[in-house]
Amino acid sequence: RLRLAYADSLLGRNRQADALTMLQGNDEALVAARTRIAAGKPLGMAMETPAAGFSEMLLALAIELSRDDNKALPIVLTQVARHANPANSEGTILLALLQDGDGRPDDALALLGRVPADDLLVGEALDVETRILGDKGDYQRALGRAQAAVQARGAGPHDYGRLANVLGDMERHTEAAAAYGEAIARTERGSNAELWTLHLLRAASLEQADRWGEAKAELETAMKLEPENPLLLNFLGYGKLERGEDLDLAEAMIRKASALRPDDASITDSLGWALYKRGRLPEAIETLAKAGAGDPTQAEIHEHLGDALYTAGRRIEARFSWQAAMLTAEDKVKLRLERKLEAGLTTATAAP
Repeated sequence: RLRLAYADSLLGRNRQADALTMLQGNDEALVAARTRIAAGKPLGMAMETPAAGFSEMLLALAIELSRDDNKALPIVLTQVARHANPANSEGTILLALLQDGDGRPDDALALLGRVPADDLLVGEALDVETRILGDKGDYQRALGRAQAAVQARGAGPHDYGRLANVLGDMERHTEAAAAYGEAIARTERGSNAELWTLHLLRAASLEQADRWGEAKAELETAMKLEPENPLLLNFLGYGKLERGEDLDLAEAMIRKASALRPDDASITDSLGWALYKRGRLPEAIETLAKAGAGDPTQAEIHEHLGDALYTAGRRIEARFSWQAAMLTAEDKVKLRLERKLEAGLTTATAAP
């Protein structure tokens, strides 16, 4: 928002080159702003009055205060900010986010519908809208909104990425992978530092669609762009580990990811599971316990630790870990955990 406002002020002083420099990047709003400038159209984002500046200050304060659980004061500040500058769509989007966080999703959706279709932040509003609709379980409406955006003239990578997110939430993973593929195809090569993220998301969709071979190829493409990225190293290494492929290479990838991001509980869990799969139980248990302490809410970590403890003969401790996993596990995993709690660890109930 501030970059858009500053760029608009520069345009008002006939400093187009400086404005375009300020607008570099692949964010949807920045791309739309550059397109608008190329067409000779104004951005309409400059802060040129005391009321607009006051509004911006209140929004910044509201954002800081919104980190607390109590949303009452940030909501009031945002409402005052919107009154001071009704044209600032950032205030509308922020108020919607705060209302949703306060348990008022319908009020939030009504607000988001007021963001004008030609506003530079309309894509941000649609992102929030589809996410709230998904949280409400209204997937068909979320899908309809996302599909309308990709059918509009000038639809770009972000529109297809949004559609893929909705399809993924609906567990339509093959279609989500296709949408991510379209987002990749519409992204200019060499100009987007985040292109690897789209390849990663497409790989995740392909894996969930049981198309590991294609997912692996997608990850390898992403790694050519970001060879030292711990998320990619962990995903590819863990995927190989789960399927018993290239275990030495898989462990090496996960170890490298862990060295790059030692405080990441998910990556530490992958390393512990790799050690377990290689039969190094004491080291595996120590590593998995560290992962569990780093993120006590992850069911997968607690299940892994329980399996390792059970295999080591520490069956009472294993049951405690499985019970901890039950607190946050999804239905399919809960069923497996229940069977383990009843009859112990077997080949059929082992974590993948």
